[in-house]
Amino acid sequence: MANEVLMPKLSSTMDVGTITTWLKNEGDSVEIGEAIFEVMTDKIAIEVEAYDEGILLKKYIGDGDSALVNSVIAYIGEAGEDVPAEMPGAETEAAEEAPAEETTATAEPAKETTVATTKVRATPAARRIAREKGIDLQQVQGTGPKGRIQALDVKQYQEKPVAAAPAQKAAEGELIPWSGMRKAIADKMSESKHTIPHVTMNAEVDLTKVIELRKQLLPMVEERTDERLSFLEIIAKAAMVALKAYPEFNANAYEDGIRRFEHVNLGVAVAVADGLVVPVVEQADQKGLSDLTAAVKAVTKKARDGQLMPAEMSGGTFTISSLGRSKVQTFNPIINLPEVAILGVGGSYDKLVVENTPEGPQVATITALNLCLSFDHRVADGAPAAAFLSMIVDLLENPMSLLL
Repeated sequence: MANEVLMPKLSSTMDVGTITTWLKNEGDSVEIGEAIFEVMTDKIAIEVEAYDEGILLKKYIGDGDSALVNSVIAYIGEAGEDVPAEMPGAETEAAEEAPAEETTATAEPAKETTVATTKVRATPAARRIAREKGIDLQQVQGTGPKGRIQALDVKQYQEKPVAAAPAQKAAEGELIPWSGMRKAIADKMSESKHTIPHVTMNAEVDLTKVIELRKQLLPMVEERTDERLSFLEIIAKAAMVALKAYPEFNANAYEDGIRRFEHVNLGVAVAVADGLVVPVVEQADQKGLSDLTAAVKAVTKKARDGQLMPAEMSGGTFTISSLGRSKVQTFNPIINLPEVAILGVGGSYDKLVVENTPEGPQVATITALNLCLSFDHRVADGAPAAAFLSMIVDLLENPMSLLL
């Protein structure tokens, strides 16, 4: 008997999975533990392995198509085995969502009775997208088996440009459909920005003493961890200390209330080839600079190597997003749901300042950077947010206190 291949549930919040690419075609042999497709969820693509061996007999959705978790998306079995022609459950959904339209006979015998029945063949993913976008599936041309409408058919129908007026010249350019990680990021950022009333505060930090401290600690941290201490870990350590004093920013916000946490699970935004991921360092507030450096470097490397698992990107309570050596000095970071705050770190820059010396005022050059705190105004107000950010600045301008 052929074995079902199900859309896996890769995280507690995952309801729908999107196939980014099939690694096996129909008719290919499959071994247990061999990756057969890649699925996108929560900003990350995960290869899914086979639990059975045999021949990939049937695929019900293609690259770019979506399906509900635990729905049957393929079958693996012996060559020649019979499997359903249609995706199991699809016909039931079609019957529920697109019932036949009927016009029954009236009480007037002189009029003819007309019965019209219309049935649209479409995948569950295609129907979901059509519902969300208000698209009439009868207007969409299906490219699947027997003319069945796929999710990509609906997306392409949606993306067809509106005909321009005769006097206008159609704009030129390449249309790149939303897909994979970019789509996941777009959905999550839109939800955050539309759901949360963001407020962003900026503060400048004089890095003079941080630079001195880093020079002293660099060889010791490298000897212990084989990693180089960076400004990011020192800033993160300052944020961990400040969060103890202002726990309202170490929290998650939900419809039924605010959940504060005893320890800080630090999210670190990492740029990757196709977008952005946020791995989490658990209980970062319990780590010294050496351990924090090792942990941050480890999750960053896994992110860039594409080796993160969904569990390693969940459970965050506070996030830091650093632009590193960028020329950008300030920006408004978007909060990583369901967290209530995110700290943005701009690129460092040289700045002229006037210093009071025994010889009188003197012009000097310092290295500075801006910290950009975005917070959920439903959860906290401006005064505590300003005090929280000011404390981080004070800690960085007197960083020896971070070693106590």
